[in-house]
Amino acid sequence: GRFNAVLFCCLVYFLFLYFCNMLMAHDKNGQFERKKYFLLKQLEDKGCLWSCAPQPEGKIDDELLIEKALLYLEFEDLHRLCELYPIRYVKDVWRKRLVSQGEYYGIINWLLAAMFFDIKKPDRYLKIYGKPRLEVRS
Repeated sequence: GRFNAVLFCCLVYFLFLYFCNMLMAHDKNGQFERKKYFLLKQLEDKGCLWSCAPQPEGKIDDELLIEKALLYLEFEDLHRLCELYPIRYVKDVWRKRLVSQGEYYGIINWLLAAMFFDIKKPDRYLKIYGKPRLEVRS
């Protein structure tokens, strides 16, 4: 009853904040596209997108950009990434695409957890989220 209503209100409030952050990142002056293009250009210059399907000029899937930036760009550039996307979204993509691969990106994930996402116990976090998950298909 009452607990469910409070829980629902909290959920709606956090979703509202999340989407407000997304909208602020996508401003009207083209800043979002310029910053995104800057990161994309850096990845292309380093040759980090060779394994990806060719994209139209300046276009790339947001999750792919975040994944490749986390893997190959410097920490200063990762802060630019967080100017584009809410940190929670970046962390979700990191967890889904990199942490879920377990030991394959072990050192990189540990550094990102400890230094970029400020996770207090990175070993424990990576152990919990690094386990492969089975998907249930209906």
